[in-house]
Amino acid sequence: MNLALPDDRFPEVAVRGTSAARGQAHGETLRAPIRETFTFYMERLFAGGPLDRAAIEARAERVAAMVRTMTPVLADEIEGIAAGAGLPDWQIYVLNARTEILNARVGECSALYFAKSHVLAQTWDWVEPLEALCAVITHEREDGHRYVSLVEPGMLAKIGMNDAGIGVCLNILFAPHDLSGLPVHVLIAAVLHARDFSAARRVMETAGLGKASHLLVADGAGKGVSMEFMGDERHALMPQNGVLLHTNHCLAHGVAGRRQDLGHSCARYDRLVAAVADLPTQDLATARAILSGPQAGAATLLQPYHEQSLLGNERVGTCATVMMELDERRFHIRRGPGADAPFSCVAL
Repeated sequence: MNLALPDDRFPEVAVRGTSAARGQAHGETLRAPIRETFTFYMERLFAGGPLDRAAIEARAERVAAMVRTMTPVLADEIEGIAAGAGLPDWQIYVLNARTEILNARVGECSALYFAKSHVLAQTWDWVEPLEALCAVITHEREDGHRYVSLVEPGMLAKIGMNDAGIGVCLNILFAPHDLSGLPVHVLIAAVLHARDFSAARRVMETAGLGKASHLLVADGAGKGVSMEFMGDERHALMPQNGVLLHTNHCLAHGVAGRRQDLGHSCARYDRLVAAVADLPTQDLATARAILSGPQAGAATLLQPYHEQSLLGNERVGTCATVMMELDERRFHIRRGPGADAPFSCVAL
């Protein structure tokens, strides 16, 4: 394993072996950031919410039971992370289910897929302190299968791509839910274990419901699907004119989904639609141009950090921009909300 810490890029970690061994290496290498991330959520984001520490721990134990039953290998990895970080298992399960536990009504991520050029990309917006804690982890399983993902320390996966050309983007949605299946960040890891698009889709269709998130999953052969999880509903949306676009409202709900707009989601979605229509080519350079600005009020895709009253005035903005060339198995990532910041690349 290795750990690089340049000032303008995310740390890069490589882990190999069994699920437990990869988790252990993740936990050991990122021990301090994992502990800081857990403390940040408990003391600043969960604080004042409806769940106290005992209730959060109880929720984590329920999540652990589901993960152990549905995907034992991912439970092994989570518990390996805990062992490596020197933390109890429940705390790492909390990090992997933080989306469902927090259910924060803040969403400013924008995603796109160009089927013809096999480019999958998105901005990931979240709280500013997480930018300094996140890392990029490359996994190599015992069977040689490889995948790379941006992660919050202690999480199995977030936005990622594997060596079969399967890529995953994530947008948070908003709906009442009582978790009855895999938390979304565990589900993403399960998708990244898939060897083809059909298998990735089966993973999403059998992972249970009770969450509010959208996964844009695509491959290097032009296949793609937007899978919306809205509480007890699941909706699959296919590419239109070779393109998939998504922000943070439920597209399957149509006008009703737009009425539930939060975080300027509709304005950003409309901007994506207009940008795709106006540009003659749909390739990596197009994706970068679209997701890099310019800033335009409610429709801004690359968000500078700004106080968010819905999250206790924490500063929220674009922590990362990710672009994936799925056919070439290249994963490009830029840290922070600066349009001129450099991209780094991981090739699988």
